[in-house]
Amino acid sequence: MCVPKGIRLLVSIFSWFKLVFMLYIFAIGCYFASSLDLQSAFGIEFVQYGLSLIFLALLSISMILPFKYGINRHNRFLLAFVFVMETIVFAELINVGYTILGYTYPAFPKALQKDCLQYKPSIYTDEQCAEFYNSDRTAGFRLFWTSYFSRRGNKYDNQILANIETGICCGFFQPFRCITNTNGFPKNRNDKYVSSELAAARVTCSTHANYYPQQSDCVNYIDFAADPPIIGGCYYDLGTGYCLTDSLSSTTMGCASATEDYCVNLIKPHSLLIMGLSVTNFFYMFLACVMWWKRKETDIFPSHVEEEHKVVSNSLLPSLLLFCINTLSLIEIHRLFESQIPIRDRPSPRCIERRRICSRRR
Repeated sequence: MCVPKGIRLLVSIFSWFKLVFMLYIFAIGCYFASSLDLQSAFGIEFVQYGLSLIFLALLSISMILPFKYGINRHNRFLLAFVFVMETIVFAELINVGYTILGYTYPAFPKALQKDCLQYKPSIYTDEQCAEFYNSDRTAGFRLFWTSYFSRRGNKYDNQILANIETGICCGFFQPFRCITNTNGFPKNRNDKYVSSELAAARVTCSTHANYYPQQSDCVNYIDFAADPPIIGGCYYDLGTGYCLTDSLSSTTMGCASATEDYCVNLIKPHSLLIMGLSVTNFFYMFLACVMWWKRKETDIFPSHVEEEHKVVSNSLLPSLLLFCINTLSLIEIHRLFESQIPIRDRPSPRCIERRRICSRRR
């Protein structure tokens, strides 16, 4: 398969696979560049990542036809040019995929997150939990949650929050333990769909201790028997759905950790595929390198030179064979002639030596 004909066949087949893979990377780039979810959860730098993937996909697709032409014509300039371009695309895809994969690693252990989000934490201290509550990474996921909560009137947006809760959590932070955080959200987060009231501070609490602000579908009382009943607020932090009617228990927890898992799953498979599909560019690099070192099919002797070489080769071989046969025949005749001379008529070695000496003197 490493002969030029086999390489051309590989390129003609593999180019279609590369086209499909690069179209996928182009689509992922469009998704990253336009997704407000990723920009609110992880940062607006995902716009740059998306635009980079779009450019790399288009650049890689544009190399298909020049590479096929260079392979068919054995054009070393085009092969070298495609090799350089594919090397750049390969390295950048690995870099972008690895960078995006770095966003999927949690900044705090899952055990700490789940314990701090319970109604009554049992393992970690308030200081350790406060570091988790106040981190910019957690603020990004809260902004993601808040943006969907602001649009919960839309069935699709409300369903996103319901899918995250799925009966295991309710609201974002720890139930019935509201801690006010007046800090704004990180500057590199997109808060386009967040209401102005919720965007003013990361966490706003009720006027009564531990209660979150009252919601239209969540009203919890401090003293229901009073006249009028005293409303404390809501047990849950921006909760939605049927979980708002559940009573508090030791296993009741917020959804901050589940929100992180949901957002991570939006990018993790794509980051792995981006790095994995870069093998198509590496394969193009390999084929370009192999074909570049191949001798051109046009680098041969002219046809008339080859014909003359064949004629000379065909005539020389019989001549050499005939010469060898004649030589062997002469040697054999000489031996037979010597064998016919009687021993007494043969000159003695001494006579032969004397004849040699005499011939030298003469």
